[in-house]
Amino acid sequence: MSNSELEPEAEPKLKAEENSDSIVVVDPDDYQKTQKLKAINEAKKEYRRYKRQKTEILQKLEENWRNHQEAYEAERAMRLAEYGTELMPLIEEGLEKGALTEEDMKCSLGDGFREVDIRKVVRNGGWIFKDGETEPIPTLNSDEVYRQLERIERKLGLGLELETDKGPSEI
Repeated sequence: MSNSELEPEAEPKLKAEENSDSIVVVDPDDYQKTQKLKAINEAKKEYRRYKRQKTEILQKLEENWRNHQEAYEAERAMRLAEYGTELMPLIEEGLEKGALTEEDMKCSLGDGFREVDIRKVVRNGGWIFKDGETEPIPTLNSDEVYRQLERIERKLGLGLELETDKGPSEI
């Protein structure tokens, strides 16, 4: 048997070309998973940025919008929906495989709102129906939807896992 007849070795996941800084991805599934997690985290970070920098954003919107507060609310709602949109394929898979339940999809909005399915909030671009009309989801309610999306992330194994402090170990 010659060397050319030997079975090829298993290919590594990443290859670095000699004398080059470029890396070639060989396992597209790992790459796609990493990109999906990046997209989820970027959308989540953008929603948080929009909330934290509200004053600066309102000042910028004031230059172009007559009702800059309304514009801000619509933009904030859209950013919440973008976070949910990035998470939605994983949510759907979690529902199919039993990792999530229909109850996980519900969120209580209080203040005259009834319980809402977070998929509807995401599908409607962060807008909800109230008194027969649509409006951007109010801030307090959007925070509740955001927290529910984070709970779903943790349930899917994507979020932080916290352990209880058991004190110093004994030897």
